Amino acid sequence: MDLGPLAVMLIMFGSLIVLLMTGLPVVFAMGAVGALLVFVLWGPTVAPFALHANAFAVMSNYSLIAIPFFVFMALILRSSGVAHDLFSSMRLWFDRVPGGMAMAVVAVSVVIAAMSGVIATGIVILGIVAVPEMLKAGYSKEMALGPVMAGGCLAQLIPPSTGFIVYGSLAEVSVGRLFVGGIIPGLLLAGLFMLYIGIRCTLKPELAPAIPAEERGTMREKVSSLRSLILPGVLIAVVLGSVFFGVAAATEAAALGAAGALACAAIKRQLRWSDVRDACLSTGKVTAMLIWIFFGAYCFKTVFVVAGGPHYVTEWVAGLNINDTSIIGVMQLIFITMGCFVQEVVIQLISMPVFLPIVDSLELSRLWFGVLFLTTAQLSFLTPPFGFALFYMKSVAPEGIGMSDIVKSVLPYIPLQIIPVILVLLFPVLATWLPGLMIGS
Repeated sequence: MDLGPLAVMLIMFGSLIVLLMTGLPVVFAMGAVGALLVFVLWGPTVAPFALHANAFAVMSNYSLIAIPFFVFMALILRSSGVAHDLFSSMRLWFDRVPGGMAMAVVAVSVVIAAMSGVIATGIVILGIVAVPEMLKAGYSKEMALGPVMAGGCLAQLIPPSTGFIVYGSLAEVSVGRLFVGGIIPGLLLAGLFMLYIGIRCTLKPELAPAIPAEERGTMREKVSSLRSLILPGVLIAVVLGSVFFGVAAATEAAALGAAGALACAAIKRQLRWSDVRDACLSTGKVTAMLIWIFFGAYCFKTVFVVAGGPHYVTEWVAGLNINDTSIIGVMQLIFITMGCFVQEVVIQLISMPVFLPIVDSLELSRLWFGVLFLTTAQLSFLTPPFGFALFYMKSVAPEGIGMSDIVKSVLPYIPLQIIPVILVLLFPVLATWLPGLMIGS
């Protein structure tokens, strides 16, 4: 059937929206639309070969090998006890600062993000370890819950983020350079969170009562507590250092990280066969789910590309009388809107086949655009009604914490996340400077 690119796009995205609104899982929605249109447009003779080619493209995508390693690493670290020791140490160092325990949560979230690359890890661990401690110390629900969810979402930017792996495979950009490009925006956002907590708790001390003087640590205790940073520091140095200095690719660094997580758990005497077995099973489930989603997305993308969609979209954008920054800014607004309803991976798989040709036509860096996208996509985990961070917190929240408390506590952090989006949009060097210093790819 010979349809024009506009008709194909309307059918594709209209059908996808309808199927998603019915509650059909995204893997079946994208896969069904893509596969059916392949048969409709090219007939039963060509369609099987096209579907086979897409399946092979997914299974042979070398970048995706890193995902199961990082997921496994996160699952092992969750049961290793490392996060508990980190929180105890950071709590001592921030014990004289207004909102010190909440600041400690953000600091620990940065370290957990750099060790695991998975958002759920930090939220679940600190939801179990830190939230009860803060509530016991008299912290308000808002100040106890919000920093855990906002800090956990830093794993979207701070390497080794699985979001960068997905983007790198779709955009054919070095995953290692994407990792490094996310460091400055991630640390900037963490600093904004801590600054907000400090200012808010200074103006309203009742939100986070000061730790009693008799419970504050001595300098000797604080220095001694830094031993808890040794294992995480070594693991982070091995994973990120090997990528930055060109010793290993992202996939190889992921394997080192998985082995390092096992070593950390063994040193902490928390390495149990049951945890390894459960981690392997969960990793297999997550990976299988992602592979199926990718297969559906590749079918969807094939229809869009072969029907001439990228050329049509770029020609349309070229006819608009607006500057490049405005075009990219509109894309970010679209990402934010989509993030209220679907998760970051789905946003990438749906939007990148449409937006990347536009980025290329504007002669902009795909590396910069990827970092900008992941900076924006963090919002999808926090924005109601379907922000995953909200449900991760609900799954581990103490008794008496309702979903309304969780949503209310996270709202102040959403505007803060807009700031680094604007900065990276206006100053691309924030995303490209560190990757430019890397050795190798």
